[in-house]
Amino acid sequence: MTDTPKKTLTISRPAGTGTPTLRTGKRIIRRDELPQVQRVPAPKPKPTTNKTKPKKPPRKPAPKKQVTPPSDLKARELNDRLNAFTVWLHYQPLAIGVDKDIYRLVNDEHFAGASKNVVQKVLKMHTNHGRYLQAIVNGGTRYKLDGTEEGDINPYQQQLAVDTLAKRQAAKTS
Repeated sequence: MTDTPKKTLTISRPAGTGTPTLRTGKRIIRRDELPQVQRVPAPKPKPTTNKTKPKKPPRKPAPKKQVTPPSDLKARELNDRLNAFTVWLHYQPLAIGVDKDIYRLVNDEHFAGASKNVVQKVLKMHTNHGRYLQAIVNGGTRYKLDGTEEGDINPYQQQLAVDTLAKRQAAKTS
């Protein structure tokens, strides 16, 4: 085989196909007659750089202002309002179902923007606090927001609090 391409391509019909043909002989297709399917554009010449001017450093983007989500702002406001209760302020163990008391408080005071997600966020922040977990570990009774006693802390809940505090302590030392 040769490395140079042929200049012509010949296609012939097989003999004895049984169909009458009007053409006879060979059909010749020349490479010059083939349609150009895709032409690659020539690369643009690079502009000559003027070496007398120093190149400017790229601009740094302006620092973005940190935007606090509205739910975080409402959660802070609700937390500040709940700090009026001594049970909440001193991280005493809260009664099971205290979220209903908080919803009632939000409704009664027409606390704008305090949705279910905001209340859950505030409760999660409060109950995951180290002082609150330590109060659960110490055991004792649970309290409603108004300070009345409502149930006791069981050993399973105490063990969960101990495990959570141990994980945090292990993460700090690692």
